[in-house]
Amino acid sequence: MTLNLEQLQKIWNLHKELDNILESYQFSHKDIKSALNEVYDFLKKEINISAFFVETKNEKLINTLYNYGNCTEEIKLRAPLLDDVDHIVCFSIADMVWFAQPIDVDSHIIGTIAIGLKKYDITQESDYYSEALNTVSELLDSFFYGIHSSSIKHSLIMGLQDALADLDINSSLKRAAMLLYRSIKFEHMLVVYIDRDLIADSRNIKYIYFDHNKQINDNNEKPLPILDNIIRSQKNFLAINPEELKKSLSLKNVNMSYLTKGIYEEDSIGFICVESNTEGLSILAQELIQIFTEELRQRLVDLNREKNILRKYFPNMVITKLITTPNYEQRYLKAKDAEIGIIFADISGFTKMSEQILKTPERITNFINKWAKGVVSRIFPLGATLDKVIGDCAMFLFGPPFYINDKETVVKHMLQASQQIVKFTKSYLESKPNQDIKNHPDYKDFGVSIGVNFCHCTVGLIGPNHDLTAFSSGVNITARLQGIAKPNEILVTERVKEIATSTPNSWEFSEIKSTKVKNVSEPLGYYTLISGRQE
Repeated sequence: MTLNLEQLQKIWNLHKELDNILESYQFSHKDIKSALNEVYDFLKKEINISAFFVETKNEKLINTLYNYGNCTEEIKLRAPLLDDVDHIVCFSIADMVWFAQPIDVDSHIIGTIAIGLKKYDITQESDYYSEALNTVSELLDSFFYGIHSSSIKHSLIMGLQDALADLDINSSLKRAAMLLYRSIKFEHMLVVYIDRDLIADSRNIKYIYFDHNKQINDNNEKPLPILDNIIRSQKNFLAINPEELKKSLSLKNVNMSYLTKGIYEEDSIGFICVESNTEGLSILAQELIQIFTEELRQRLVDLNREKNILRKYFPNMVITKLITTPNYEQRYLKAKDAEIGIIFADISGFTKMSEQILKTPERITNFINKWAKGVVSRIFPLGATLDKVIGDCAMFLFGPPFYINDKETVVKHMLQASQQIVKFTKSYLESKPNQDIKNHPDYKDFGVSIGVNFCHCTVGLIGPNHDLTAFSSGVNITARLQGIAKPNEILVTERVKEIATSTPNSWEFSEIKSTKVKNVSEPLGYYTLISGRQE
């Protein structure tokens, strides 16, 4: 393309004046249609164009054809055919000559721009009009770039939210990484994150390593020995020096993004390491990586928060099944009427123990926390769920959330759990930290009293805090039963005894006893568990 000095000066003036117009547009925040209309008016005056059109995405990211002046129906119909052009083209329609070129932003073609002149208005060589169009396109690049980048970001966010909604976090990450790769042709990507083991309360480091858009390693199915060795050798792998990681994995151009719990919590829950080609990452690519990081961060934070809520009630295996089941709240936790097992367990003599032995709030709290944790760890494997702990009393449910065991199995597990609670409580009270409790003159009054029932309840997530709980007259009866139990005594209702003795070689109970219960007309019949198999 060869222009003479006069033409070059005209192009320079065109560039300068149009740049001023677009700057004022930027400050006034006009919409795209208004801005392009000003460009048309300017070009009409400067180079005598008769028509102007731009096909690209609008502010709502919808493909739109903007046309001004003598933009005939023929060119409007032909505009979609120009999507494939990758250079400036010139063509005629009727008495109009058109110069068109693709809108190229960050190596992506995002539309078409064209100017049309009447044949008799053309006073310069075609190269001049082509250069004028190219100048206009370059000056509009910042606006087109904003639209284009918004489109890519919006599409990525929507895609990531859909991908990361997958209940399996590994599957989520695979889909999410493929979406990112479509926009950023990275060489390698390493995603490292914390998965909290709820029972052991430990922080396990998980990772997935991608070569382009293919997963080649992860800590479960195909570990990366070099990375495993680094994780084992580092006290705080999540704070590893990027240069050390680059050297160990033979990476070159690396972008590191860190996952944190939240705005005010700096505790790291992972990081993302992206290796680009020798040209490095564009600003848009870096922004897309940050979007990926933020969406993953939020997913992990939500997942851990969800696990933490569920672990108030359920063991780890139950939580894993719940969070990998679509719509699990509706399927398993919605309030329903069910026949379930209930245990109330209360530390006998706790008031005296607190006032005379434990005394300080710190020791009282520590005592209850260790006792409750010890009880939970022993009876969760028997199918227990924790309804609540109120002071020194704990309420457990047997049946929720899956209701898969028959009543004989539920009752057997409840009686085994009750024995485990008594056994643990005795050993806990006699442990070294609690020797002053054991040596107290009233030690015989200390222990755990237990009430056991099997009855119909309304059970599920109930109340303003959406807590797992159960309520019915049967729940009240269980509480009353626990209230009359002596230290280390297990009292059961007639229904529990009936089910427990329906099979041979089972459980031994005392003779039936009865007591008057508040708000119940008939006396409550109950039995004391004497012995039984602790399977």
